[in-house]
Amino acid sequence: MSFQESPRPSDDEEEAFYMQCRAAYLAVFRSSLANIASKQQLCRVLQQAGRNPSYATLNKYWTPRTSKLNFDDFCEILKCEKKTEEKELMRAFKKMDVNGDGYISHSELVKALTTQGDKMSLEEMNTIFSLADINQDGKLDYAEINHLVIGQNGIMSTPAVSCVIRKIKAVGGIILTASHNPGGPNGDFGIKYNISSGGPAPEGITNKIFEISKGLQEYHICPELKVDLSKIGKQTFDVETFNNEYYPIIYLEIVDSVEAYAEMLRGIFDFAALKTLLSGDKHINVRLDAMHGVVGPYVKKIVCEELGSPANSAVNCVPQEDFGGHHPDPNLTYAADLVKTMKEGEYDFGAAFDGDGDRNMVLGKHGFFVNPSDSVAVIAANITSIPYFQKTGVKGLARSMPTSGALDNVAKNLKMQLFETPTGWKFFGNLMDAGKLSLCGEESFGTGSDHIREKDGLWAVLAWLSILATRKQSVEDIMKDHWQKFGRNFFTRYDYEEVDSDAANKMIKDLETAMFDPSFKGKKLSSGDKTYEVAVADNFAYTDPVDGSVSKNQGLRIIFSDGSRIIFRLSGTGSAGATVRLYIDSYEKDPQKIYQDPQVSTIRSNFSQIDPGRKRR
Repeated sequence: MSFQESPRPSDDEEEAFYMQCRAAYLAVFRSSLANIASKQQLCRVLQQAGRNPSYATLNKYWTPRTSKLNFDDFCEILKCEKKTEEKELMRAFKKMDVNGDGYISHSELVKALTTQGDKMSLEEMNTIFSLADINQDGKLDYAEINHLVIGQNGIMSTPAVSCVIRKIKAVGGIILTASHNPGGPNGDFGIKYNISSGGPAPEGITNKIFEISKGLQEYHICPELKVDLSKIGKQTFDVETFNNEYYPIIYLEIVDSVEAYAEMLRGIFDFAALKTLLSGDKHINVRLDAMHGVVGPYVKKIVCEELGSPANSAVNCVPQEDFGGHHPDPNLTYAADLVKTMKEGEYDFGAAFDGDGDRNMVLGKHGFFVNPSDSVAVIAANITSIPYFQKTGVKGLARSMPTSGALDNVAKNLKMQLFETPTGWKFFGNLMDAGKLSLCGEESFGTGSDHIREKDGLWAVLAWLSILATRKQSVEDIMKDHWQKFGRNFFTRYDYEEVDSDAANKMIKDLETAMFDPSFKGKKLSSGDKTYEVAVADNFAYTDPVDGSVSKNQGLRIIFSDGSRIIFRLSGTGSAGATVRLYIDSYEKDPQKIYQDPQVSTIRSNFSQIDPGRKRR
């Protein structure tokens, strides 16, 4: 296939163009290695790139002799086709909206598409209309083009955003939160963009956004536009630019995201069994701490109102901008109030959630702590307690590289495929979209499944409650039975924050020199009465099995013959200093030793020379 020659762009322009091509291609295909296999696919991927191809344009590139086009062909086509401006599309909609009511009826669309330009058949037109009429009201409105959906009162948990994106088939979603890329004068404002799958945008898209942002000269605001975020329903606004050029209509829809999320969970879990567990004759007592984050209304609605747990079983459920003056991090340090309450013995099950509602900590009676690495392993080992997986089966398991090997032991025992990925939920999302992954977790208190494309704190808690309902055991007994069957991974993490960057870099280089010496493999290291033999020493690299992308230098790993590991990760080497993270994962299968204190059982290491700000997690 040949295409018309275009003027040679500069290297920077060519790189930016390539990134735009890749972002559009990956919005349709799982990999840039995939081929365009039909005219319909060509149309879709061109539209993702901002083109509006006519039949004539499509026929020009997809001839009767064409069987496939590859990514390079696609790039060449984009060089030849002019990008469609939004104003041009909106003018076209206004022409079809003959009575100016902001809607295009079925009959109006039939007339426009079957009598003018590249004429479509009635069957083709009906297919387009059914796809565009998202809310199935029998008419196409600008709301289904210029449509913003916002959670009631401006609040949505991160899992709910992913849920709603997938439910309404949105092109994407913007999350405003200090938990993601915090910026602003006080470091309390961040922006996260999720794509149409409901998951975090891949680098190809975020890089494209960044490149576009560098060319922005101005932006317009509407200071007089007042939105009632408390009122569920649609609101309509006419907007004019500074030069009085009319843009048709902006539609805002305020939705009850709690109900949308609850509806999803009803299709995953056995709510009748959970209601018996929480409010039946032999119910357990639970204590759930929302830590004044956004998940509070979800906990109240689902756990208390729907599943019948007493209202006082959920605390700190009113979202507050300052999280009640506390740090909403679900760990033993910041959820100390919950830990203290659980130690008193009144409650059988406890959980805390972070500010966004995507992470969680699980506790048993008397404050029995479930390590997040163990949490995902227990869910995997008892996954058939969740009806969703009884229907879908288990496609695979995954953990981030620093997370302990507890999940590996389950995968090996149950003969399930396991993926070890770099830190970052986007790697899990890629595997889920490819149908390779069902359940995953991170050591940083994040657990989730393929029901959405984010980690999900409340989902993880309901998964645990489902296991309790099925096994009719306490959290502690379930954990001890798990360790007896699979062995125990004693896991701990140390963060050394704001250390001298030069010293940190030198330490990592010295470690690499020692680790990569051929004599290091096979070396035996002792701690107490246990000896560890080095099996692998490397800097973790990951090749994505879906798109072939490679992520290098993800952390130094010393892996021992029994699966125990020591991991070093260096980050943030700027003016504020570096952070060195040390992960220790010691495997024990001796039934007499599996109940020891993790801080006693893990391998001891001394890093006093870079220890001005040590924190233990």
